[in-house]
Amino acid sequence: MSDRLARFFGVQDQPKRVKSLVRKSALFNPLFAVTFMMSSTFLAVHIAEVLAGPAYYLTLGLALVGNLAFVQSIVQLVLDYPTGGLGDWVGQRWILLTAFLCIGAASIYTAFATTLLEFLFIYVLQGIGFAQLSGAFGAWWDTNYRAVADDPDRSVYSVIMGKVGMIFQIASTLSLIPGAILADLISRQGVFVLQGGLALFLGFACLALLRDYPEVAENRPRRSLREYYGVLRDGLKYSVSSKFVFFFLIGTVLAMSTISVWANLILFGIYYSFLYEDKAVALFRTLLYIVGIISLERAGVWTRKLNPARWIAFFAFLQSGGAVFYFAFAFITATLPSLLVNGVAVPFPWMFFQLPALIVCLTFVFTGIFDGALSVLQQRLVLDLIPDRSRNSLYSLFPTLTLIFAAPQLIFFSGILPIFGPSPILIGLSLISTSGCLLIALGMYFRPKTKKLEEPVKEEALTPETDSTQAELEPAPEGLGEPPPEEALEPPEERTSEVKDNK
Repeated sequence: MSDRLARFFGVQDQPKRVKSLVRKSALFNPLFAVTFMMSSTFLAVHIAEVLAGPAYYLTLGLALVGNLAFVQSIVQLVLDYPTGGLGDWVGQRWILLTAFLCIGAASIYTAFATTLLEFLFIYVLQGIGFAQLSGAFGAWWDTNYRAVADDPDRSVYSVIMGKVGMIFQIASTLSLIPGAILADLISRQGVFVLQGGLALFLGFACLALLRDYPEVAENRPRRSLREYYGVLRDGLKYSVSSKFVFFFLIGTVLAMSTISVWANLILFGIYYSFLYEDKAVALFRTLLYIVGIISLERAGVWTRKLNPARWIAFFAFLQSGGAVFYFAFAFITATLPSLLVNGVAVPFPWMFFQLPALIVCLTFVFTGIFDGALSVLQQRLVLDLIPDRSRNSLYSLFPTLTLIFAAPQLIFFSGILPIFGPSPILIGLSLISTSGCLLIALGMYFRPKTKKLEEPVKEEALTPETDSTQAELEPAPEGLGEPPPEEALEPPEERTSEVKDNK
């Protein structure tokens, strides 16, 4: 790893194996971003148009997409946690292979599907793929990082996560406009095929390159069904092992569950109601992502001085996809009715200077400031909070529980969207997200009260003796295998495999 790249990630003093991990993260994360984001601007709209026609795609069409998303949620709900345990049992690279095979096949089939039954099959296949993908790469990376890193206070980890998040955001941003341009030049269907091919390539690349270090490989459970069931059992036991863990887990997934409703039912309906076309939406989202790139890169640096236990609930309240965010959009859609109808199209690029576009942009920019900080703090908390034995299964438990809360919201809100419009739905999402933030704060109230947990990271170099941020959590329940080391237990996006796309 070159010295310049090592300095950029803040790992110039880390062992070579840490630098190798960082290099693989810097390689795979941009490829993941391109794979998932290339068609994200028009995927839901394409399916809505195919199912309901151009006249009704913003209402009936998106409502049907919401129902399909509900089916996908049920599939993920059933398979997410078992496949996470499977990753802990056999290794994440095998799970990533089968995940990308399913996702790639679903993307390619999307290019040719024309009926509701065909799209139902696609969403089921996507559910199988995303259930396996859930938490797998993050679990592989975190487990190997803990095994070889010289980072007792996790300040290096914060910097790495900020830089990796920035790179993911850059790749996501750069893929939006080319995806829209390719859709214009060849067709949306051609983009779906290209995206599917990239997913298939990634699956085999993960199998070849994401191998465990010996310290991790030798601690994997024996490949027997009894051990597999033990991994699943231990993960569930740990999730209710203390009030701290339980309320943090439930509050996080409740707050996050609203994002499925926002992304599937409301987001692109708002965009297309005043931007009208794929390239305009892609360009607008690109501008928003550029702002997010800056905040993500800085988040990994300035959160080194923040205590996750103090700030996670507050940032979750203010983030994109949080209570303030939904309330702001409820106000926007209620007071700017032009967002809800297809009026006379404003010529490109003058639609960007409409009042709705400016207000929407400011809302995303303000709430997006807190996204990166929340993500880094959550990752720091989860890194040492969760035992390695059940890491993948517990990382998958976050999205599993999120889907449990999201599924009834999707079916209920998709039913009332054509009748009441988005404003009442957004008010409901704001209240649900607020409830989640309160539960997170309650969990932090029950956290172990130690002096170490209360102090921020100091500027001077830290050693295990001067570590000032690690919380000494109560040990894992008996039977969980290896509990987190007592001197490195500092409590931290849900480490989900889902791409959080609020924009």
